[in-house]
Formats: sequence, structure tokens, C-alpha cells
Amino acid sequence: MNLFEKIPDNFFSILSSKNKNIYGIALLSLYEALTMYRNKIRKSDYLDLLKAKGEKEVSLFNFEAEEENEDTSFLYEPTLNAKANFVLRRLVETGWIMIEEDVRTGTEYLLLPSYSISMLSILYEFISTSEKKYVSYVHSTYSDLKLEDELQDDFMYKTLESAYNNTHNLEIEVAKLDHSIRVFHRQLSTIFSPNEVLSQHFDVCREDVVDPIYHPLKTSDSIILYQGPITLLLKRWSMTESVLKKLVQQALHENRLLKTENEAQVDILKKINYIQDTYARLANEINDIDKSQSAYIKASTEKVIYLNNQDKSIRGKLETIFLATAKAIAGEKKGTYPNIIKDITHSSNFYQQGYFDADSVAKPYRHMNRFEGDPLPLDEDETHDNGEGLMQALLSIHEAYSEESIMEFMKEKFGTKKTLAMKNISIPDIENYILLILGSAKANSRFSFYTVEHDEQQKESVEIGNYIMPNLTYIKKEGA
Repeated sequence: MNLFEKIPDNFFSILSSKNKNIYGIALLSLYEALTMYRNKIRKSDYLDLLKAKGEKEVSLFNFEAEEENEDTSFLYEPTLNAKANFVLRRLVETGWIMIEEDVRTGTEYLLLPSYSISMLSILYEFISTSEKKYVSYVHSTYSDLKLEDELQDDFMYKTLESAYNNTHNLEIEVAKLDHSIRVFHRQLSTIFSPNEVLSQHFDVCREDVVDPIYHPLKTSDSIILYQGPITLLLKRWSMTESVLKKLVQQALHENRLLKTENEAQVDILKKINYIQDTYARLANEINDIDKSQSAYIKASTEKVIYLNNQDKSIRGKLETIFLATAKAIAGEKKGTYPNIIKDITHSSNFYQQGYFDADSVAKPYRHMNRFEGDPLPLDEDETHDNGEGLMQALLSIHEAYSEESIMEFMKEKFGTKKTLAMKNISIPDIENYILLILGSAKANSRFSFYTVEHDEQQKESVEIGNYIMPNLTYIKKEGA
């Protein structure tokens, strides 16, 4: 179907105009007017909202930048009100809105076609600074199928269709996640400031992709976790004659495109196979995305280290700042002295330094007075090993606390026991302390051979040597 069979030919022309920023404000104001006034958007109310939100921008509206055939001769004095009305007229001409007049009162109201509302929603969601919410496609699919499997009522086919649509939407989300991470990785080659790298990673990648999509797909909405139950349930539906017959009858009633029982059965099996195949494929794609995410984080870290060390030492940068300030104070840069001091005040943050070591988490806790000493000398950049040596050190730390290391540690602590109480575990050093914390956190991992429980009737914590630990009990899984 041709896109412009549903929307006007010049629908997007205002977004390519030289006044596109003003039209952008007008469209966002239109969406806010829709949410505030809903079915009754008075023309006067919308114009007031537009002038209030974009008074400065609308006042700068350039009529000469509009199309040559636009008649602006009626605007002898292009006031703010006249320009706002002109923007409204352009929205009408391009098909974003229509104007309806109440014959009884003479009041003019704005009407929005369905395609206009859909596009406004997309634009508003795209620029919205509110927290982006992830739609739980995986868990909702499993929950609906499981409930319908228990009830087996007249809504089985509708539930299957919903699961089919959710799976399609899930495919798009995973594809979006994959593309986004690779785009951010590729963009690193065009960034030459450590602050820009950090801003991209924390302000853009994390807020737009990692937190709203990647994190749910690895935790509450895990494809790997729910793939098996969903596949087994659908397989049972397709192989149980009574269930399949019920689905066929419901499909013929719900889907008018299906004329025969054979067509209905083909449609049902096609949907079931699509869901099963998609989940199997997406489970592998998530593993590939994990590798892409790790590669991007590693590249970002190395880029920040490189950009911080390629320019000058901290001493050199401070000397440059002090030299510029001294020249300004001396009058060599007239008029810039207040601005330089203001910039230094707003951009410099100083913090008190503290220290954390292995004894900081063990009793007895000791408080020490601060003492003044000679500052440590600053090393030159060349003395820092940011190459293979650094990577080897980081890899060795990662191996020491890897999944395999944690499981080996817990096996050693369990020995031949089926249950292991926290109070019976020895913690001779900080390494055992860290591994035990990680072992508790990994109890729900699919690689774990044990579970962890806490009896609320027992004490909340126990003292083991110099450490205070939660009073937990570790229990081996059956067959472990």
C-alpha cells in the first residue's frame, strides 16, 4: 500500500522547512493540547498554548523561508499573534489538523486525523525526557498462554494471536537493541573527548537502550528463562487433538479470512511455529548482543583512558588554566576576567580524598584523624601502563571472581554437606569474604547448584571472625 494513500502528499513538508524548529514546537504543543483538552480543543486555546510555549521562537518566524507561492501580503505587521495564526494555517494545509466550527456558538475547534495523532505520539515519545518503560513481551506471553492452557476457554485463539503479535514486537525490540549497541560502538571512532564518550555511554546508551531494553531482557523478561516453558506449552497445543480442534473452530469464528478448517489449522500451526522458531533464534541473538555490549563497554573504557592520557598531564592542564587566568587578571585579555573566573567556579569541583582497604569491612571499626603530609608526586603519562599489562591485570581480576571461580569456592565450602549454614563457614580473609558475597548473589543463577534461604525467625546476622554476615542457609539442589 502506498504511504500517501493514507496521509497527504505534503504532510512532512513542514519538518523540512527552514522554520522546522518552530513547527516542531507547534506539533508538540498540539499533542499537549490533545492530552489536556482531548475531544474539545478550541482554536483559541491552542494558539494561547503555542504562544506561551514558543513565544521567542515563533516571534523569529521567517516568512521568506516559506514556499514562494505562500501569500504573506496580508501580514503588514507580522506580530506574534499573526505568526502563530500563520503556523496554524500551515498545519491545516499540510493535513495535520482540520478546523470545525460550532454553528450554534461560532467557536472553532481543532480536529486531528488518526494518522496525525499516531505521528504526534511518536514525536512526543521520542523527545520525552521521562523514563522510558519497557513493555513486558516475554513474561506477558508466557503468563497469557499458561492461564489459557489451564482454562482452555473460548479465547485460546485470541491468546495465540496476542502471543504471535508480542513475539513480532519482541523481534523489533531485540533488533533495535542490537543495532543501537553497534551504532554506539561505531560512533566511538568519531568522538575525541572523554566527556563525550562518557555522555554517550551514560546519558544516551544507558537511558535509551540499556535500562529500558537490555536490562529487562536479561532479568525480569528473560528470553532464555521463558523460552523453554513457552515452547513446551505451544508444542502440547499443536499435538493435542482436542486443543487443536478447539483452536480451529475459534479461528474460523474470529478470522474472516479463513474459509476452511484446513486453512485455519495451517494458520494456527504457522503462528505456533513462528513463535517457537523466533524464541530459539532470539535466545542465540541475546548471547551475541551480550558480546557486543561487552565489546562496546571495553572500547569505551579504553577510549576514555586513551583520550585522558594522549593530551597532557594534569600538571600541564592546570598550568594552562592558571596562565590564562593570570593573563586575564593582568589585563592582557580585557573584558574576559569575570567570565574566566565564573567558568572556573562552575566547572571545578573539589572533594576530600579517603581510603578503602581490606580492613575497612572488618571489625573493629577504627576512626583515624586526618593528617597533613607532602603531596605525592604526579607521574608523567609515559609511566602509566595502559596497554597489555593493564589488560592482563584486569583479566586476572575477572578470572578470580568469574562464575566458575565462585562455584568452585562454594563447592569447597559445601564439601559433602547437603546444607550449609552461614555461621558454620570460615572467613579467614577478604578474598573469602568477597567470594561468599558473590556466592550468595549467584544463588539464583542457572549455573548454580544450590539455593539460599533465610529463616525470618532466626537472627538477622551473625558474626564470623571480624565480619558481620547475613544469617543465611545454603541448600544443594536435587541431583547436584
